[in-house]
Amino acid sequence: MKKLVIVLTAVLLLGAAQARADAIPYGNVGTVAPSSTFAATGGEIEAFYYGASAGDTDVIKLVDLTTSTSSTPVFNNKTTAAGTEIDFGSYAAGDVLEFVLINETTGYTFSSVSADSADGYNHVYATTYSGGILGGVEVPEGIYLGFEDLAYNLAGSGEYSDLDYNDVQAVVTGVADPAPEPSSLLLLGSGLLGLAGLVRRKVRA
Repeated sequence: MKKLVIVLTAVLLLGAAQARADAIPYGNVGTVAPSSTFAATGGEIEAFYYGASAGDTDVIKLVDLTTSTSSTPVFNNKTTAAGTEIDFGSYAAGDVLEFVLINETTGYTFSSVSADSADGYNHVYATTYSGGILGGVEVPEGIYLGFEDLAYNLAGSGEYSDLDYNDVQAVVTGVADPAPEPSSLLLLGSGLLGLAGLVRRKVRA
């Protein structure tokens, strides 16, 4: 039975990894995207504008939580062309990063760090990107970021987020594959324990 549990665990982990690979656009519209943490791989971090669907005017910025520094806002979704490249500068390997969307229409700020979002929810969907052509520009493999620019469950905001995570989209390089936050890992662990219990009951029956 232990071998069966190990095999099932491996299958689930492989499925979770594959689900994070090039799942563009976000596949679970209407649900809050799993939170991820980000780290610099060391050296330049570049970003390529992927596109946008937002009606509001949005910009994004990169925050280095390790050094408490922030980039200037970039990628205005009303004026930036697909494939536009910007250089965020050089970052030390392992620096913890936060991606932030500023909705200039409503004044709300949303983040990949739930606690830093106006509504307390994660507003950045992340997955690996295998490279491609955007606006006639060849974009290398990296991390795809899809931002949600409206508040979710924020009393008095008058906003109704659709949680489609495509309001502003970008691909970044120089950033390690996103790692699930502890809460996401806890959910996975709970699921695996439940599965192991189910298998044990079936074996005894």
